[in-house]
Amino acid sequence: MLRRLVPVLAALAVAVLCLAASGAALAQSRAQVYTQDGVAVDEAAGNANAAREKALAVGQRKALDMLLRGMTDPRDHGRLPQPSDDQLLRLVRSIDVSNEAVAPQRYRATLTVRFDAEGVRGLLRNAGIAFAAADQGLSLVVPVIRTDDGIYWDDGWWRAAWEQAVGRGGLIPMLVPLGDLADRQALPADGASLADDVAKGELAKRYDAEGVWVAEAQVTGSQLQGRMTAADGSVYTANGQIAGDNGVTTAAEAVVAQLLDQARSGWRATNIVDYSRRERLDAVVRFANLSVWAEIRRRLTALAMIEKVEETLLSNVGAEITIRYYGDRDGLQAALTRQNLALVPLGVDWELVDRIRNPDAGMQPVPPQNSGLAPYGGVAPATTSTSPAAGGAATTGGAPATGGSIPGAAGPGGGVPPRTVGTGG
Repeated sequence: MLRRLVPVLAALAVAVLCLAASGAALAQSRAQVYTQDGVAVDEAAGNANAAREKALAVGQRKALDMLLRGMTDPRDHGRLPQPSDDQLLRLVRSIDVSNEAVAPQRYRATLTVRFDAEGVRGLLRNAGIAFAAADQGLSLVVPVIRTDDGIYWDDGWWRAAWEQAVGRGGLIPMLVPLGDLADRQALPADGASLADDVAKGELAKRYDAEGVWVAEAQVTGSQLQGRMTAADGSVYTANGQIAGDNGVTTAAEAVVAQLLDQARSGWRATNIVDYSRRERLDAVVRFANLSVWAEIRRRLTALAMIEKVEETLLSNVGAEITIRYYGDRDGLQAALTRQNLALVPLGVDWELVDRIRNPDAGMQPVPPQNSGLAPYGGVAPATTSTSPAAGGAATTGGAPATGGSIPGAAGPGGGVPPRTVGTGG
């Protein structure tokens, strides 16, 4: 019996280790979004210690400038904020030092500086500069090699280049999957599977990732050709020259850097939010229980463009909320999509829908406002009319204007009180 259990226990141990590794990598990837690496410093002073202190101070400011430039429109780079030394010190969470070279009056090194995310956002908000908030979900990058014989998952120089690059952080949190047997079974390295959204979805589930990016490499003579297909179908390409003893490794690093620069520039251009503009939106939301609402609320507040979520009315099955956010309505809708949430018109108001539990929400056409038909969720749109018999009193869906509560929310156990017709923000 014991002999039979050994293989099972060994397999279980491997699975646990894989899960722990992926979870740790996921947490690390998300934590490194506001990290700037590769900051070279070279300073001189009266002695080595003074040179080192000077280099660290210069490097932190240089790192912040590089980070802010990556988050903002190039047209705003001339007015980026310049915090005081004390403000900068509060923004820095940690510094890693590598490639140190110390001389009697000189210090050289390469720094990796990690910043406080909310502090950096606040700095740009106070300066009135629009920026791309790094609230995107995790993306998996699958490195594959294309040859004349076919396509296969890579475990060598191409994978190493991606692991090194995504480990440095950036506006798009990325992770290279383990590439174990389960990964390769979920997404076989062939043309059909790599283009199959269902197969990529299965792999993404293993890592709680938002989507899968496929990074292909092909060597043709002395050229390395790189091609990356993003989860949304965007395609980026780059080439590198293979030369010298470490030619393919060096070329891979250069190609990966080019592909990531293109992807981040594209993402920044479509996700910049004007944080000088504050808006509000009133919505209803329905849920099975308060634990579900807590999870939805967490996803809402994880979005950098959302300043605050206020519950004006709350029961155990529904709520009326006010979302205070930066930017415009279209930007809010796009940001909500990244958290599998959607705003659905509800008469003159809005309903916030959880797309994880209601995947078809927002896919159905919304009836005209006064059609009397119910949009998604079964709540009839709010309509306002004047009845002579009622002495001109406004009615909503055939009831007084203070009617129209969330279905299933009324009654004992904490029903949501009737709701007045709002403007929808």
